[in-house]
Amino acid sequence: MESGLEALWVLSAVLLVSSWQHWTYGKAVPQVPCYFVFGDSLFDNGNNNYLNTPAKVNYLPYGIDFATGASGRCSNGLNVADTIAEQLGFDSYISDFGSCTNFLDGVNYGSSGAGILDLTGHLTGELFTMNIQLYIHNITVSRIAKILGSEEVARKYLSQCIYVSDMGHNDYLNNYFLDGYDSSQLYNPEEYAQLLIETYETQLEKLYCSGARKIAVFGLIRVGCMPYNIQKNPNELDASSCAYKLNDDVQIFNDKLQKLLRKLNNRHSDAVFTYINSYEIDSDDQTNTGFTHTRKSCCEVESGSVPCKSLSFPCSNRSDYVYWDGGHFTEAKAWAFGKRAYKRQSPKDAYPYDISELAKLKLDDSDAYDINHACPASDGEDDCLISSQK
Repeated sequence: MESGLEALWVLSAVLLVSSWQHWTYGKAVPQVPCYFVFGDSLFDNGNNNYLNTPAKVNYLPYGIDFATGASGRCSNGLNVADTIAEQLGFDSYISDFGSCTNFLDGVNYGSSGAGILDLTGHLTGELFTMNIQLYIHNITVSRIAKILGSEEVARKYLSQCIYVSDMGHNDYLNNYFLDGYDSSQLYNPEEYAQLLIETYETQLEKLYCSGARKIAVFGLIRVGCMPYNIQKNPNELDASSCAYKLNDDVQIFNDKLQKLLRKLNNRHSDAVFTYINSYEIDSDDQTNTGFTHTRKSCCEVESGSVPCKSLSFPCSNRSDYVYWDGGHFTEAKAWAFGKRAYKRQSPKDAYPYDISELAKLKLDDSDAYDINHACPASDGEDDCLISSQK
């Protein structure tokens, strides 16, 4: 009897240890230590909730399929940035800056209405432009240096993280294509795209300067296929029922962006800037395959508007829709899109690397933080918070 009890006790102990080891070691370990998100409404996960702006979606039916309800995401559930976080192995979604308490996991700075140009979106109230997002990120970097105990440790830590930037949509939708701005009178499409690229180059250099080394830059989607823009431009639709002029203009930007990223890669051998070909991924024969409704909004939208009507009833078959409202993806489309950005299914989806490959890269950081090499010239002031010379 005693031997039987002893055997049972040993078996229980083994099972307890096994269970503890499974709980401890079986937890998903992120592929990178942290993940930083810069972007617009496609990536915003609640930052605009804290700002004085009507460009916020913290009301139902937004978030109808999200665990905590309306969070500020322009979706019925997750957005593209969330799906990438999950695929990278994070056990929770990266926090917006306003609610972030664990800066070591990364921060989402995305802001609805934001653009590359400071002027973009200003008619709608407060927002985090790309320049403001970079400024806030420098605050984050300084906090991480304090948490980890030194700038040197923080430098090595940040160089392993994934950074994504999804900027430029609003520079067209809430600037160049919008009444109330004179950009389209001042610049032709080629000139305007060049202005954006030159500004973006400076911003991406600042991101590099702050310690980023694995940077995925998203191109622009087919904005002419958004339900809002189809409705707004009924006489300029092509065979695919999209506003072709809008798509043509953003493709000029995309072409220039690819050249810019090649330029940055040649300039910085210790970093990788990879291009996520959003325009290609967003095509009907790519992620839209399997969706029944590709040009209609799932939720009820007022005529000539983008957001869902407050407390309106959305469609029940949400996984059949590409667009949740007049300009933003459903969770189903966000997953279809995010999967291709994370793991390309075609060489055209992402290059030189997709995000899964970017996460695995081992970069030579022997000269990564020489201030003379890393930081662009400024007016006598150091733009870097992490800027110690070797």
